[in-house]
Amino acid sequence: MGKLNALIARRYMMAAWLIVGLWFIFCIATLDYNGPFFDEGIYITAGQRGLQGYAASDNYLSWFAGSMLWPTFAALGYNAGGLIGARAVATIFATIAFIATVLATYNLFGQAVAFWTALTLALSGPFLALARLAVYDPPALAGIAVSFWAITMLHKGDHRAWLLLAALAYVFALFSKYPTGLMLLSLIGLTLTLRRGKAVMDIALFGFTAVAVLLIFYIPLRAPLSQLGTRLAPQEILRQPSLVLTSSVLYFGGLPFVLAFLGWLMAKERRLLATVLLLSLALWPVYHLWQAFVVGLSKHVVFGFLFGYPLIGLGLSTLWQRGRHLGAVIAICSALTMVGAIQWQQLDHIWPDVRTAAAYLTAHVQPGDKLLINDSWPYTMYLYMTGRIRQPQDVIDIYSREEAGMELCDYHWFVESEYTPQWPPDVLRELQQCGTFRKVFSTLSTVSVLNFSFDYATAPVGIAIWRNHSWE
Repeated sequence: MGKLNALIARRYMMAAWLIVGLWFIFCIATLDYNGPFFDEGIYITAGQRGLQGYAASDNYLSWFAGSMLWPTFAALGYNAGGLIGARAVATIFATIAFIATVLATYNLFGQAVAFWTALTLALSGPFLALARLAVYDPPALAGIAVSFWAITMLHKGDHRAWLLLAALAYVFALFSKYPTGLMLLSLIGLTLTLRRGKAVMDIALFGFTAVAVLLIFYIPLRAPLSQLGTRLAPQEILRQPSLVLTSSVLYFGGLPFVLAFLGWLMAKERRLLATVLLLSLALWPVYHLWQAFVVGLSKHVVFGFLFGYPLIGLGLSTLWQRGRHLGAVIAICSALTMVGAIQWQQLDHIWPDVRTAAAYLTAHVQPGDKLLINDSWPYTMYLYMTGRIRQPQDVIDIYSREEAGMELCDYHWFVESEYTPQWPPDVLRELQQCGTFRKVFSTLSTVSVLNFSFDYATAPVGIAIWRNHSWE
């Protein structure tokens, strides 16, 4: 009987790794799903500037919610394989997070639960979308997941070398994305639950190691970092009505929370551990509801998924082993597949594809030209990486126009994208009054609309390029 159980356990883990492998292959095969997202343009351009020695003069650390760690990785990936190369690097980090989560689940609940966790996490639309996006969340995700796994290894083997790994992985996540610091609550809760009498010393050593590394980073860079305070707080203009925010939270986090609660009910003697995992899943939705801030929600909830999906795996594993609930397991997996597919497709296309418009600009813009572009950074990335502009500051957007100190009629190019943030009507009137701008290119891109219903709604976004012919 023991040999049979061991064989079944091995097959569960083999199936889990097969799921992770197929998921990774699918991610790599679908990296060319859309043009660059606004933040992808920022990080790739900033990383290239950093590699060229301009990070300090460009002052990125004064407004990035992370260090130059991810921008450097992104630029290296872009130099190797373009936008797909940068996204491939992000996918590798996300896969590390996936593997670490499965291993942590195995340590906590065993092979069968690890398999069901792998299956359900692979079906998550927000996780799949984030894993193929060249932003600073995937490396932060990897850091938190590895820290999670290391704490479970500390519990399993009682060797504090794992505590060092947990602290360093957490700092890596923090360097990638500063708001990741919120996940410290989950890691501390996990340590208190698993280590009991040894937890106080463990947390002290974890904190000492993390603070020591952070101080090495902070002390020489404290001048630009000191400017970050107000920038990391949610902007008032980005706050959302309560109905929109609540709908978003339920759309991205409702089903996972309900299924994780099912696992919590089945945890029995592991109820305290399950409570920590369930609260971790709720951490980011509660934060967004508290701040009335919807931007980034679909990415932030994935950090909670690392801790909440093992509970989903526990619930499904328990139902499956009982035999008489197989229909419920199939129904749950079908629902996860349907919702995940819809969310993944929507999240992949919630911004316009600027590649055709950017290609026109890279073919015609000359070094020294100044451009006004409302949706600026995706264009800036292409223009700078191909040498068509001398510095990113040659592209001016809505936020930097006043600082640039130039009259609109003095710019060489004007790009109008019907996508947020849009040019105010007075700017478009001023463009017409110049009398020297002519529309030279226009195109349409289709974006998905998050209407929180089980259909795939789309809307057209127009992009127009105007050239100032007085400069010809």
